[in-house]
Amino acid sequence: MAKLGDFEFPEVGLLDSIELARRIHLELGGEVRRDGLAMILDMSPIGGAYGARIGALRMWGLATGRSVIRLTRDAERLVSSPNPIEESALTRKLARSVPLFNELNDRIGDTSLDQRVLSVMMQEITGAEIEDVARRVAMVERIYGGIQGVFDANFDEEWTSKDHNLATSETNQDMTLPKGWIEFKYDDGTLRLRESSENLDVLIGVLEARKDQIRGH
Repeated sequence: MAKLGDFEFPEVGLLDSIELARRIHLELGGEVRRDGLAMILDMSPIGGAYGARIGALRMWGLATGRSVIRLTRDAERLVSSPNPIEESALTRKLARSVPLFNELNDRIGDTSLDQRVLSVMMQEITGAEIEDVARRVAMVERIYGGIQGVFDANFDEEWTSKDHNLATSETNQDMTLPKGWIEFKYDDGTLRLRESSENLDVLIGVLEARKDQIRGH
């Protein structure tokens, strides 16, 4: 993990970390020894890159443990859920696991900023030296940028109930979708996400899963 002032943040993005959690769930039953996972990933168990991946699993709330890596309850629900609405809600919950990104989201939401403005905001939030911020700004831009599309809670408050199931009344089904959002309707419900390249990948994954489900019938 990386650090600025008192703020720690993961060096691997949320979606990449979710995919690793999915492998641990599908191939390893939800837990694995640290050195065993390194062997499966063909990485050194004492290398910095591997440490960053494990640290990110913990920081995103996907796994616990040190010598043995175990998926959290949220991670297990996320990677095993057949319901894309629940999967989307859990992804949003995990996206809020990192205090630095919460602070950034409070200030900028999904607005795109150049690195100079982002650097100023990071320095104000963390109190770190500008030289330290300059070394980390590209990483923060990449990692935070990867969750901006799933971070916003305002849409959830408008469209979802307390248990994260989207309302299914005729009135809500006929509501006009806000600009900048994408919608996918299917037999089990409706999936609505803010439009972004990352969320389009999520939608593609949902469509692929739906195709496999149809083929299985």
